Amino acid sequence: MSGGRLLRASVIAILTATLTAACSTPNDTAPVVSVLPAVTTTIPSRVDDGVLRLGTLLPTTGAGAGLGSPLTAAVQSAVDTINAQGGVLGQPVELVTADETSSVDLSALVSAGVDAIIGPASSNVALRVLGQATTAGIVLCSPTATAIALDGFPDQNLFFRTVGSDSLQMSAIARTAARTGSGTIAIAYLDDRYGRDMASELREAISTRSILSVVAEIPFSGDDPDLRDEATAAVTSEAGIVIILGDTDDGGRLLGAVDRAIGATGSPTPFVIVNDSLRAASQTAVEMSGTTRERVIGIAPRSIVPNIDEPAGHFATNAHDCVNLLALSALQAGSDNPGRIAGQMASVSSGGRVCSNFEDCARLVESGLQIDYAGLSGPIELSTASGDLVRATFNEFRFDAFGNDVIANAAGFEIG
Repeated sequence: MSGGRLLRASVIAILTATLTAACSTPNDTAPVVSVLPAVTTTIPSRVDDGVLRLGTLLPTTGAGAGLGSPLTAAVQSAVDTINAQGGVLGQPVELVTADETSSVDLSALVSAGVDAIIGPASSNVALRVLGQATTAGIVLCSPTATAIALDGFPDQNLFFRTVGSDSLQMSAIARTAARTGSGTIAIAYLDDRYGRDMASELREAISTRSILSVVAEIPFSGDDPDLRDEATAAVTSEAGIVIILGDTDDGGRLLGAVDRAIGATGSPTPFVIVNDSLRAASQTAVEMSGTTRERVIGIAPRSIVPNIDEPAGHFATNAHDCVNLLALSALQAGSDNPGRIAGQMASVSSGGRVCSNFEDCARLVESGLQIDYAGLSGPIELSTASGDLVRATFNEFRFDAFGNDVIANAAGFEIG
């Protein structure tokens, strides 16, 4: 199993079982949207022309379209709302779209003169294109890319996220582990770059909770045909909690192997905590014994906010918030220069008067006041050092007898 496979599974693949395609059609007054082919051109010098030009790099075709189409619609809706209120810097915001594909290249968006990009959706794609983006001096804001490898990426302070990093997800897992009442933990993790990053962050999160201790660490490989030995090691470690960090396929295989190992060894059934990628392991959940399935708890970033109907779709509110943060940053900077926009992203997200929509926030900025943008996806505070959320909201999920993932608390809980 390659690290790239798991990186991509981080957000897109894990939702395959639960997403339905949803796409709204822009109204007749929407700005013209250019759909760009994947072409390679010479990257031009940046020209600041007073027009905030946004690009999207989101999957609108193929397997990822179920996630990407609602995100794209949310971006379009946010841009329409801003333009209906006069735009930014006295000009309408322009929008250019590109489809996120496995062979994605930013040169078409760069050639179109975009100042900032909403996307990519995939952590794997983000890691591939960030070098191009920083070379071109373009700001990126991803609503869904969660990989820990992005935390410290040398992005020249041009990359931001409105979704919590997997490092925060590991803190959420540690919180859930502490709340089970069982203090001993066996960590089983996919032995690739992504799995090792998560295991490292999880160890750190566990170390801050005195009631928790790690009694076993078990790396597993996607090349192992049955994972019997690893599962047996986990359930015979006498840990009260087995934490599985993996992708849908191999993590799901280990989850099933743990269930079989419990039966084969006669070991007590531990709590089993899984990361967000296993949310789509529905077939494994169906085949598990009811006793084990009832002890499985999953942790995932909150993707649907209760009582928010529009924009609709998983992580659509996160995409909406990317647009508003970029537009408000340009307004506060008084420029469409990407570097100056990036310099204001953390500033508009905290420390001033709270506002929750572009119109109210823009009025405060134009009055010379500091703002604290509280988005549709929840409270937003971007780190000045990393561009990541300081705090993020997560849900616990469980599996029913039909393998469906069921959110335990729609409002979720905040970690940070």
